[in-house]
Amino acid sequence: QLSVSMTSRRLLDVSLRMASHRPISCRSIMTSSSPSPGASLDDWRKKATFDGQKMRVILQGGEDKLKLKDDIWHTLEKDPLFKKPSRQLNMDEMRLITHQRWKKIIDYGLVVDPYAEYEKFSALIEVLEEYDTALQGRVTLHSNVFMGALTSMGTEKHAKLIDRGNRNEIVGCFALTELSHGSNTQQIQTIATYENGKLIFNTPNIGAMKVWCGNLALSATHAVVFAQLYVGGKCEGVHGFVIQLRDEKTHRALPGIKIGDMGEKPGQWNGVENGWMTFENYRCSPDALLNRGCDLTPDGRYVHSFKSDRDKKSVSLGALSIGRIGIVGKGVNACRVAATIGIRYSAVRKQFGPPNGEELPILSYPLQRRRLLPALAAAISIGFFQEKMVDLFAQYMARVLTGDKSDELAETSKEVHGLSSCCKPRSTWLGVNALAEARAACGGHGFLYVSRLNELRDTYDPSQTFEGENNILVQQASNYLLSQKKQGILTSPMGSTDFLKARPTTFGGWKEDSLQNVISAYEWLLHYTLNKTEKALGERKKRGDDGFTARNETQIDTAHPLAIAYAEMTMIRWADEAVEEIEDEKCRCVLRRVIRLFALSQLQSHLALLYIGGYCTGSEFGTRVKEEQLSLESSLSSECVSLVDALAPPDFALASALGSSDGRAYEHLVSDLRTREVDRASFADDLLKIMQTNKAKL
Repeated sequence: QLSVSMTSRRLLDVSLRMASHRPISCRSIMTSSSPSPGASLDDWRKKATFDGQKMRVILQGGEDKLKLKDDIWHTLEKDPLFKKPSRQLNMDEMRLITHQRWKKIIDYGLVVDPYAEYEKFSALIEVLEEYDTALQGRVTLHSNVFMGALTSMGTEKHAKLIDRGNRNEIVGCFALTELSHGSNTQQIQTIATYENGKLIFNTPNIGAMKVWCGNLALSATHAVVFAQLYVGGKCEGVHGFVIQLRDEKTHRALPGIKIGDMGEKPGQWNGVENGWMTFENYRCSPDALLNRGCDLTPDGRYVHSFKSDRDKKSVSLGALSIGRIGIVGKGVNACRVAATIGIRYSAVRKQFGPPNGEELPILSYPLQRRRLLPALAAAISIGFFQEKMVDLFAQYMARVLTGDKSDELAETSKEVHGLSSCCKPRSTWLGVNALAEARAACGGHGFLYVSRLNELRDTYDPSQTFEGENNILVQQASNYLLSQKKQGILTSPMGSTDFLKARPTTFGGWKEDSLQNVISAYEWLLHYTLNKTEKALGERKKRGDDGFTARNETQIDTAHPLAIAYAEMTMIRWADEAVEEIEDEKCRCVLRRVIRLFALSQLQSHLALLYIGGYCTGSEFGTRVKEEQLSLESSLSSECVSLVDALAPPDFALASALGSSDGRAYEHLVSDLRTREVDRASFADDLLKIMQTNKAKL
């Protein structure tokens, strides 16, 4: 208790100092009237051809959502607890302040039922993702992941627990991953045995230890646990269960359960209580089984209504897809903050210039724009895509909850799984790479903690592996497309596989609208890689390879680019559809260019395959792709500062000396540096002694 109390006082001291912090005048270096050594962000803003507020409404999800988000931002900004410290906190400090902030947002009434008050909850999650991914995780791991699984896989037996979860009377976590099994979920080894009217959970070996369960280490009272269900000596496969973990009066682990912490992690993830768990004859009621489509009878039998093993697995696909769809948003936000900090700093940072001329802002240089503007285009384009994806998924979940068991809903489940399995990897790869590039593009100052770029890069790094390692997920997407083609299903409920109906031809000349050229190339590429993958699988099987070996041997040059192209073309199409519905002509005109920049920048990585496969010959296609991208980056250089203004979170949340909206990066850097003025080292006496000893030796 003393340790917690001391830590609380330290955190309060940090928060209060941050709340009262003002940039110091630095009079010994410059006067308050001294001009900033950097260029003016306002000068860049004057170049924009659109109304900034209208663009902000568009990019933030509409007027209603923007108002919800701004209200939340205002609530957080005026509370000293949400002021960000200028130093790195240790793990205990991060855990405590994340807990305190979580408690505060509950007290403010900001955490609501994600299904009953979807718009409010969505606004909160977007704000928290931009503010602190650890706090966002603290909320979503319970409200989205745990509650989503409980709601979609459970039945009326679990109604009371669902109500308690929605009221935050319990804290939930999601326990699927094990020490020796992550992506291969069907081979997890935790055992749940039904005998004598009870479910008995056991961890048969160390490989079956549940790991990486967010919220588990310190807070969770309940968990959705996946285990192999055994009934009458027969394994019925992987099923989901909801169990109580801790006593609700003492908060100690229940008999038969051991819980621990995963340890320290980079970035903001020390604020997330990732835990491990083992079972030893833990007993509970058979009502723990999440029994949508199956059940355990009092006389000891297992019964189900699944038409096939595939249908049984599809019950859990929705629960898994919830997390993956949300993680697409992490890639979006990573691109957003990378572009915001990188572009704002590049707009004010001056280096070099023509002979006998003034130094130029480095954003004026084509190479710097190439490093940063594709990240901005990705943030906006994938943001439009995800908005539609989330809406479609919400409609899907609503149908699941009403008991819809139609074939069309089963196809939707497969499409959600297939699409999320490739779009989550594509988005997070882009996001992490964008932050790494922005860090380097900001030079040495980008390496400082106060730039936040390294911290953010570390924070978003695990998005590439949680809820499925990216390269493994991509394989699931290609398997979905192969299955659709094999079954002759040329359309899908959400329309993402409608390209299968097309009969693409090779390149026949550059069209005026660059997007038409990109879409035509993608349609051809998808058919080419799909047919090539199918053919390669067939040839492998003729040689005697089993299906597993055949799939492994056809990933690199066929199935992998197939899934990536599927993700990219769907993102591009849905983003373009969203932009065409925008009423304001000036905003629509600029965003059309943004979508085309994203499309061209993604197609660049497929040029070799397009030439190898015979889509195009000669130099025209490749040259035009490169020229069009360069031209768009140049034309958007006058728009990009105002575009990041429309995307960026408030300065207190971004907390970047380089990315502040006032453009006074140098003043913010100096303000921070002056707080670290050093008069005498703590080890000065020892240093002097060493030097004097060495001098005496001479």
